[in-house]
Amino acid sequence: MRGAGAIVAFAAAIAVGGSWPWFSAHSVPASAVSPAPLATDYRQRNAIVGFYEAQLRLDSDDQVTARTLGGEYLQRFREIGDLNDVTRAIAMANRSLRLQPSGNVQALMVLASGDVAYHRFAAALSAERAADEAAPFDDGVHAQIASILMEMGRYEAAGRILARQPGPDPDPTWMSIRARYDELTGNLAGARVQMNAATALVDEMMTVPAYTRSWYHMRDGQLAFEAGDGAAASEEFDESLRDYPDNAMALLFEAKLYRAHHDWRRALASASRSADLYPLPQALGYEADAQRALGDDEAARRTDALIRAEQQLFNAQGINDRLLAMYYAEHREHLGDALTAARSDVAKRGNEIYADDTMAWVLAAMGRWREAR
Repeated sequence: MRGAGAIVAFAAAIAVGGSWPWFSAHSVPASAVSPAPLATDYRQRNAIVGFYEAQLRLDSDDQVTARTLGGEYLQRFREIGDLNDVTRAIAMANRSLRLQPSGNVQALMVLASGDVAYHRFAAALSAERAADEAAPFDDGVHAQIASILMEMGRYEAAGRILARQPGPDPDPTWMSIRARYDELTGNLAGARVQMNAATALVDEMMTVPAYTRSWYHMRDGQLAFEAGDGAAASEEFDESLRDYPDNAMALLFEAKLYRAHHDWRRALASASRSADLYPLPQALGYEADAQRALGDDEAARRTDALIRAEQQLFNAQGINDRLLAMYYAEHREHLGDALTAARSDVAKRGNEIYADDTMAWVLAAMGRWREAR
């Protein structure tokens, strides 16, 4: 799947694959030990969505069905990357909130997740804080607030939330977000410990969607790669893709691993498959790099043109500003566009470290070293 039609289905994730998967059964007893059978719920996702759409047509005033349908739209977005599902989810969350404005935590969390997908972080934070007012003891809400604060570069505020002790049972959502905080604040070893423990818990939970289990293994792989543990990274990416074979982000980071090892044929295979699912600039960039390394300059030029087409199609959304800016900076091309994209990312995220890092890379590529520092 390529071209404009394919670009409509692409992941909004930048640093780690989108907002953290959250599920209602987000804590488990510490005594759980055996891996659970893998749910293949994604195979029925369209049927599940269709069921709730039909139910809502029968009773248009059912706020529970509306927010549940919104959650299913979000899950389908995570699985196949169609941003139209995010728009649908936001509409359903707002519909549910109109019907039940008070105490509607689930609808507020769907709304917040939709805003995160569109990088509307201030709006997402507002929705999560409203959820916190309605359910002040919900650790899932607190964890998501911390996650959004990190997206906005507000690490001290996120750290204060995550320093609190959550409920008595281990919570993989909380642990995964704590791992992200540790990663961003320089404690990579601690992040790996947290994430490994969270993934082990998720593997034991029967109600977790296949994509969510895949996501946790993908994060383990990312952290292993950052630590230089290529063997562990490869193993985790393989497990992620066994759990959910169409996880485009796992394929993307697998391509990054192969690229680092100059294993160009496998890098091309993983990057091409990732880009066929969701043509993010990073996946397309890895594909083009592998094509050049293998001597196929014509294919690389076509891939570069697709990256340019994606920029033109999605400038209005600004979702992949950072990815475009980094790709152009690394390849020393379209640097004016790269600077515009980097500035847009900083405007949305404030002092978030990857936004600042992207801006520095772009300025350095332009020879503006003093500003880059």
